[in-house]
Amino acid sequence: MDTTVCKNISDIADQVAQFQRAVSERKPAEHKGICGFDGFIDTFITMKQPATMAGFGPKVAAAAGIAASYESEHKGDKFGGNGPLIASALSDIYSNRIDLTYIGAMGAGEVLPIYREALEGKIRQLYTLAEPAHSDCLEFEDGKVMLCDMRSCAEITWERVLEAMGSDALAATLKGCRFVGAVNWGKLPHVGEIWTNLAQQLAEQGIPKKEVTFFMDLAEFEQRPMQDREQLLRLLPAITEQCHTLLSFNLKEAWQMADSFGGDFHGKKEPQSVADLATFLRKNIDVDRIIIHPNDGAACASATGCTYLPGPYCQKPLISTGAGDNFGAGCLAACLEGLDDLGILLAGVCASGHYVRSGNSPSFQDMCQLLDQWLAGAVPERL
Repeated sequence: MDTTVCKNISDIADQVAQFQRAVSERKPAEHKGICGFDGFIDTFITMKQPATMAGFGPKVAAAAGIAASYESEHKGDKFGGNGPLIASALSDIYSNRIDLTYIGAMGAGEVLPIYREALEGKIRQLYTLAEPAHSDCLEFEDGKVMLCDMRSCAEITWERVLEAMGSDALAATLKGCRFVGAVNWGKLPHVGEIWTNLAQQLAEQGIPKKEVTFFMDLAEFEQRPMQDREQLLRLLPAITEQCHTLLSFNLKEAWQMADSFGGDFHGKKEPQSVADLATFLRKNIDVDRIIIHPNDGAACASATGCTYLPGPYCQKPLISTGAGDNFGAGCLAACLEGLDDLGILLAGVCASGHYVRSGNSPSFQDMCQLLDQWLAGAVPERL
C-alpha cells in the first residue's frame, strides 16, 4: 500500500479546492440514517490549578494516603454521549437537513428534557432505551479525564431496541437507510449484537451490499477484557460484507488495538508512525477504512493506500469533550458525499478544529471558511 504523508496544508491546495467545490456544489438530496446507541449527562469541570494533566498527575500521586484540593470551575450539565454528540454534529454539518433517527439512552420510558431541547430540532425521531449514564468531565489544557458512572450501559441491548421501536418502525427506518453511526462500543457491553443485527436487517430489507456507510468509533475500551475485543473482531466481517465500514480510533485506542495483533506502536506519535499504524490495523481488521485521529492530525488507510493529514491544531481548546465526535461526524458526512480518503480527513479535522475553537459544530460552509483561513496561515484560536 502506498502511503502519503502531507506535511502542510499548502502542499494540497488543489485538493482543498476540490473538496470545497464538492461540498459547496453537493446535490440537495436528504440522507437518511441511524445513530446510536449510548447517552450520557456530562458535567463539565475546567481544572484551574493545576491546569494540565501533566501537572495534575504527580500532585495526585504525591497526595495518596493524605488528601488534596484543587481549584476548578463548574460549567454545568450538558447532554452527552458519543452517539448524541455525533448525531447532533452530523445534523449541523447538513444544516439540519438530514433524515436522522437516534436510538439510545435518553431516559427511562421517555426522553428527558435535556435531550429534547438539544436534539428535537435536529433529529427526526428519538427512541430511548434506558436512563443515561453520567460523566464528570475534567477538562485540562492538554486533555481530559472522564469519570463515568456507567451502570445503565448494560441495559442497551438488541431486545431493548426492538421493544422501544417495534419491528414495523425499525423496518421503516432501515428502508432507504444510507448510513449507520455506531459509537461507544467501549462502554456498551452488548452493543456488538445491535451492530450485527442492524447489518443483517439491512440485508433482509434487500438493500444492496456496500450501499450503506457503517461508521464505528469504539471510544475508550481499556476496561473491556481481551475476549470482548476478540469477539468484536469476529463480528466485523459480517458487517463489512453488507456495509461500507469505517472504524475510527484516537491514537491511544489505536495503540491498544495494535497490541491485539502483536504490534507495538505505543508512544509513536510522528505522522509516519501514525500512518504505519493505520496501515497495520487495516491489514489485521476486516473493515474498509481505518481512521486514526491524534490531536494534531489524522490518518486513513483503505484499499487505495494510506494518507496522513496534519490538522489545524488548537493550542488551548475552548472545549475538548466532543471533539472526537465532531471529527467522526465530518468523516461520515464526507463518506456520504463520495469523497476519497483525503476528503474524509479534511472534513474530519475541519469539523473538530472548528468545534474546539467555537464550541459549535460546523456546517459544510464553516469547514470551507476554516480551510481558507488555514491555507492563509491565519486560523485563530477562537472562532
